[in-house]
Amino acid sequence: MNKIIEKIDPELWKAIQSSPFNEIEYEDLLINHPEKIREDEARLTIGEIIEIPKQLHLENIEIPSSEKDRTIRLRTYRPKGKKNLPILIYFHGGAFIYGTPEQYDFIFYKLALDAELLIVSVDYRLAPEYQFPAAMEDGYDTLLWLSEHAQQLDGDKKKMIIGGSSAGATIATSITHLARDKKEVKINHQYLLYPPMSHLLQTTSMQELANAPMQTKEAAKWMWTHYLNNQLSNPSQYAVPLLEDNFQNLPPATIITCELDPLKDEAVIYADLLKEAGIMVNLYEIKGAVHAFDFFECTLSDNFYHQQVKIFNQIKHQLK
Repeated sequence: MNKIIEKIDPELWKAIQSSPFNEIEYEDLLINHPEKIREDEARLTIGEIIEIPKQLHLENIEIPSSEKDRTIRLRTYRPKGKKNLPILIYFHGGAFIYGTPEQYDFIFYKLALDAELLIVSVDYRLAPEYQFPAAMEDGYDTLLWLSEHAQQLDGDKKKMIIGGSSAGATIATSITHLARDKKEVKINHQYLLYPPMSHLLQTTSMQELANAPMQTKEAAKWMWTHYLNNQLSNPSQYAVPLLEDNFQNLPPATIITCELDPLKDEAVIYADLLKEAGIMVNLYEIKGAVHAFDFFECTLSDNFYHQQVKIFNQIKHQLK
């Protein structure tokens, strides 16, 4: 553990240590009382207000689910006065169990403006109450809805980027494979931040970084246990990206890994499988970073934010 900490960017490590979220016993709660993480995070964010930029249109909307008598909440961010915006459909992180779209306001308020995107953040159903495929189904319903109604939000349905961070990136990947097979709507690019890609937890990085800050092997074990439930020994198709046997005809991908994240090798394996199938992949490793580093205020996170803006501008250029 000490050897890992020595490699973490010092400013980032200081920000992690001073975070009020250290009060939450994430690993213990993941094992014994996963739903309580949501309560504890909500308690820490009460009264937290981020000023909405004047040029940003922020809106929460409800769209119909494919299940009767249920809706899906979408939190949307877009620059005012812009039309035909590329769409980033996003899935928040939180081990499939916690997290909210609002937790990304501090990023998306700026990113929607700086990268000129319509960002649609999906408030998908969470485990353990709702195991796979609930989150994937909510995301796919959102994708279908946007393919018909994107113009209502000033978006261009022909320029669809799907993305997510951590477990949200896993969900985005599952939807990408599902959409490829169903052929009902086209995804143009997948944008994956430090994604979990296998429930087997057998990679080299998972062993060497098993007790890394922000993401441990034990936490990953319980995350997958709650998400897959009785499918853990034999997951359904689309649930675990590295169990897929067909990587052909998927959209190009941008994949971000962290040097000190036990999940990083899984993401690299996914990138390699895409490349072997002839899919264009841009793979980045953030040196000195741990899982979810971009949630902490430091120079490393600032630099990565500016890198993201450049990446999205490059993706947009490829969509033309």
